[in-house]
Amino acid sequence: MNRRAIVGRGRLLPMSGASTGATGAIDGPWVLVLERDRVLEVRAGELQPGDPETVEDVGTALVTPGLVDSHTHLIFAGDRSDEAAARTRGERYTGGGILRTVAATVAASDEELVRETRLRLLSAAGRGTTTIEVKSGYGLEPMQEHRLLRLIADAAAGLPMRVRRTHLGAHAIPAESDPETQHELILETLPEMADAADYIDVFCEPNIFDLGWTRAIAEAGAINGLPLKLHADQLERSGAALLGAEMGALSVDHLEQVTEEDARVLAASSTVATILPGPALMLGAGLPPARALLDAGATVAVASDANAGTFGEPSMPLAIGLSVALGFTIDEAVWAATAGGAGALGLDGEIGRIMPGAYADLVAWDTEHEGAFALRLGGVRPLWTWFGGETDD
Repeated sequence: MNRRAIVGRGRLLPMSGASTGATGAIDGPWVLVLERDRVLEVRAGELQPGDPETVEDVGTALVTPGLVDSHTHLIFAGDRSDEAAARTRGERYTGGGILRTVAATVAASDEELVRETRLRLLSAAGRGTTTIEVKSGYGLEPMQEHRLLRLIADAAAGLPMRVRRTHLGAHAIPAESDPETQHELILETLPEMADAADYIDVFCEPNIFDLGWTRAIAEAGAINGLPLKLHADQLERSGAALLGAEMGALSVDHLEQVTEEDARVLAASSTVATILPGPALMLGAGLPPARALLDAGATVAVASDANAGTFGEPSMPLAIGLSVALGFTIDEAVWAATAGGAGALGLDGEIGRIMPGAYADLVAWDTEHEGAFALRLGGVRPLWTWFGGETDD
């Protein structure tokens, strides 16, 4: 079936605008013409002579691009629910819990990690995510890091969603090591990792990987063909977001401690500012200045940051709703979860928009208006999802 049409009488949000929040909403009727796995045409109005005979009608459902989760840590073993409970009693997060997950993940079998990661991917897809990034980082030792990158691919095998892999060997410092040793190991093994990853990431914090180590790892990643995605200014303001902008990072993520001046620098750069509302709200270590970033004109993405220790669910509808609590309008939040996420993965124009030439990754939701993402916090569900033009049913 090379050419077919999708029609609707409700709202279509193509995300056609270049700026955050420019959804380009079309109130029905409207027609999408698909050819193979791509969008061929987007227009308001009814079907016309010459349109495809194969037609899918979504009625009054809201239709958006497939959601793009550009920051997750889905491959792990173990349970840190007790740490979440401790934080509610006022214990400040220090990052030490990562090593607990590393130990559990290293001890887990390949089969267990593939099974659990696949279930998390399916959970994300069931909530409207059609493209997702998954980081390593719970292995740390090079052989374990490469194992995790390989197992991410195994977990994604046969699934319709797009899964991108990020090498995050610079996630924490093993108890028996130090930043210099970990840095040297990462540099020595980067050529091998580059064959199994799409991006490189560094958890840039003064007591973990400072600006100097971060720059060196990022430069080595670039030499090995890995674009940079950066954990930046989450626990302390270190200047990591500014470093990312200077180095042309695809994205700088977290940003709880950035300033209004940092926001202006990011706005003048090509780097996407990625907000992770779930962990920001749960950790209580500060909230990212979402409104300052948006008002400065920065390109902003929203992602779930589903991980072992601070936010367990790869739910982009929930991330959209929580973003509103951080100061986004609903239009800005939905744009950030689609077109913004695509930019954070270097895939703008390929995914995250409904436009000619883009992949036909689409979601018809069980609502008639995008305001439901804020009203039904995490409760908006897909009626149909198309992955490259093919439905999931």
